Amino acid sequence: MDIIGINWEQNSTASLWRDGEFIACVSEERFTRKKNDESYPLNAINWIIDEFKVEKQNIEAVVFVSTMWSYGYTLTRHYTNFTVKDYIDEQHNIWKPRIYDGKNISQVNYYKDRLDLKQYPGEEFWSEVLDRYKEDSGHVSSESSKEIAKIRKDVVIHHLGVKEDKIVFMDHSSSHAAYGYYSSNEYLREQDALVVTLDAFGDNVNYSASIFRGDGTKEEIVKGATFIIGRLYRYITLILGLRPNEHEYKVMGMAPYCKDKYSENVFNLFKSYQDVDGIEFKYKSKPKDMYFEVRDMLEGERFDSICGGVQRYTEYLITKWIKNLTDLTGTKRLIVTGGVGMNVKVNMVLAKEGGLENIYVPPSPDDSSQAMGAVLEYLRQKQYKGIILNGLDVYSGPKANTTEVLNNKYIEKEKNGLKQRYMIQNKVKISDIAELLAKGMVIARCCGKQEFGARALGNRSIMADPRRNEVKQIINEKIKSRDFWMPFACSVISEKANDYFLMDAEMSSYEYMTLCCMTTEKGKSDLQAAIHPYDNTCRPQIVYRNKNKEYHELIQAFGELTGVYGILNTSFNLHGLPIVNNADDAIHVLENSEIDGILFEDRLVIRES
Repeated sequence: MDIIGINWEQNSTASLWRDGEFIACVSEERFTRKKNDESYPLNAINWIIDEFKVEKQNIEAVVFVSTMWSYGYTLTRHYTNFTVKDYIDEQHNIWKPRIYDGKNISQVNYYKDRLDLKQYPGEEFWSEVLDRYKEDSGHVSSESSKEIAKIRKDVVIHHLGVKEDKIVFMDHSSSHAAYGYYSSNEYLREQDALVVTLDAFGDNVNYSASIFRGDGTKEEIVKGATFIIGRLYRYITLILGLRPNEHEYKVMGMAPYCKDKYSENVFNLFKSYQDVDGIEFKYKSKPKDMYFEVRDMLEGERFDSICGGVQRYTEYLITKWIKNLTDLTGTKRLIVTGGVGMNVKVNMVLAKEGGLENIYVPPSPDDSSQAMGAVLEYLRQKQYKGIILNGLDVYSGPKANTTEVLNNKYIEKEKNGLKQRYMIQNKVKISDIAELLAKGMVIARCCGKQEFGARALGNRSIMADPRRNEVKQIINEKIKSRDFWMPFACSVISEKANDYFLMDAEMSSYEYMTLCCMTTEKGKSDLQAAIHPYDNTCRPQIVYRNKNKEYHELIQAFGELTGVYGILNTSFNLHGLPIVNNADDAIHVLENSEIDGILFEDRLVIRES
């Protein structure tokens, strides 16, 4: 029997499970090319149905994450289309009147001229929804959100034709916990690890942290804690002129450049809001809102001091909380999931200073993985026997299709009136790619099934020689248009990882780029372009041969040629676009950047000099 899991909001995603076994997971953005696409994941579900021949009569359940939901952000295209100015406008004209004046300002009414009613299942459907709930705020905090959440049932019935009783909704926090627990290795499950979820909010807008023992619900220690960091970090991002819900990682990347003495004042200002009391978060002084009050409090503070201060505060709160939790329970094994789990620097501090035996953070612990978490929680509640993933296979999306253009001998592209010619080489050896990287070329890899989530893990990656510091500027200016202060990541084969990294958790915990670590002297020298230029930390991907044989062989070949068994790895995409899905998307990057070449299995598209 087949089970389809769905996250329908920011970065909408679908997954497939067959007879309890994980089959596939892919996000809607990969098909629509709209980063963080919040629409119903129509294309993702259709790909799953077509690729794996799912038949309606064999669908046991369609499982949504979250019992609460609203259509407001979906119809206004809040995550895909809002600019920084739009977010600020929203604060002034929706949230300020709501919070300070007690007015019921409707999100959809205020933005009625920019509603996307043509998205699936169409204008007639959404017009009826708007008419039915015309008094609703259009936000998940609405009192009607549990009723409105059932709209998702109507859409699935319209799309898949399944019976209503086959559509179920799983609790947000419990789904995060189930994903973290069941995707971890068998050792952690056998040893009764603690599972914590850290979010902006769950299925209650005031609930943003929880603690579970074992599988996430065997023993519920704390559920519904009010944790400030998720929302505070979001609005600090906006205050700094960056896009919230997307650019928090840029704030984290800037933080190490600020010395503690310069961030001390900001750090103490944040500490006046909330602290840890035992295993609970307690407000000292709760801010009335997270934008205007925080903005005014920080007036006159430097941008780098703000970045450093909010990161220090994040590390302080979470580390103190975890230490108290492990002291209380005696359990030294920890699984971290939820959106705040994306903060790799916090995870590093926990591994180093949290008094833990081990820490595991699953790939993409934010809401994009909830299409899997919801199904795992459903299976747990059904007492399904044998939910053992033995480590998640992140390479579970579509393969790169072979386009007709790749059957030609040459590709010619014109940009700004200039023609560029690319040659297609067939039956390319892995050693040939290693040589090109060693010569300083920047080569993308579009091979096999794409990896799930926010991190490129080799199959949709841009690669370069990590010894060459100058390659950072080349990638930033000619391909990615990234902010200069942001570090790249590094892929290193497992056999050589200890030569480069000082790991405070088990090596397998560094498989998905979810933890940072310090580098050895050799790491600082050999991987200099792929580590943080100020604090010499790295966000590594430890590559195991049995997980990605071809990528492992490429890094091995590069090592045999250069003596360095790691390569710089960054996601294969242009700035503002999702990671490439297929060969067509890859060629689009070729057309609109100065990348040197792209590897498609054993065929290489290479720029002619």
